[in-house]
Amino acid sequence: MNYALLAAGAAVALMAGAASADPLSDAKAGLAALNSGDNTAAVRLFTTALDSNRLVRADRELAFVKRSEAWLAMEDATRALGDANRALDLDPQDKEATAARDRAQAILAAPASAVAVATPAPEAGKTLTDYSAAVAKYDAEKQAAADAYAKELAAHDAAAKEAEARHEAELAAWKEKVAVCQADPAKCATAPAAKTTVAAATPVAKKTTVVAAAAPAPAPKKPVVQAAAKPVPAKKTAAVPIERPAIY
Repeated sequence: MNYALLAAGAAVALMAGAASADPLSDAKAGLAALNSGDNTAAVRLFTTALDSNRLVRADRELAFVKRSEAWLAMEDATRALGDANRALDLDPQDKEATAARDRAQAILAAPASAVAVATPAPEAGKTLTDYSAAVAKYDAEKQAAADAYAKELAAHDAAAKEAEARHEAELAAWKEKVAVCQADPAKCATAPAAKTTVAAATPVAKKTTVVAAAAPAPAPKKPVVQAAAKPVPAKKTAAVPIERPAIY
């Protein structure tokens, strides 16, 4: 149960029977009435706050739980069970709502003669103690955050002052040096740079590589086509007369 949600704003200082147009104030007044034992006023104030439909989910769940406890104190287990179930619908992990539901179910299930024995008396002051503890925890966390911020701010201021002091020291040293130079310029004169004789460099003839023009490649020779030899005509030989031998 998050009591810190109802702790926002002023502390619970409203009278048990007083109601206002602010549903959160009504819920806080209902809590105060419940803690003081005025269960009727508590039921009325929690009902006014819930009927406004302006409470956030967590405050609405808390109002159902506390109204359920008020109903139990008034021995109205049926209405107490209904409010406890509504609270559990909003927060199934709420232990107080679970306890209120179990108590209401036990009262409704037990014989009438055993109700007085089975129903434990509400713990007086427990709700107010839890509420006060939540407020104290919130105040402690807020103070711790404020202390951490103050420490960080102090460290920042110290660093800034240190940087400013270092700057002032450097500025004072520079002014002092300027004053000395103005009083005695010789102390601040810089020695002339040594002259160095540089021999005239003999120009080095650059070697130039003359590339001979490449001779043109000879034109390809045309193939010599030899004419076919004309056939030599055969010489005609004169017929030699053949002499017949003489016959004797």
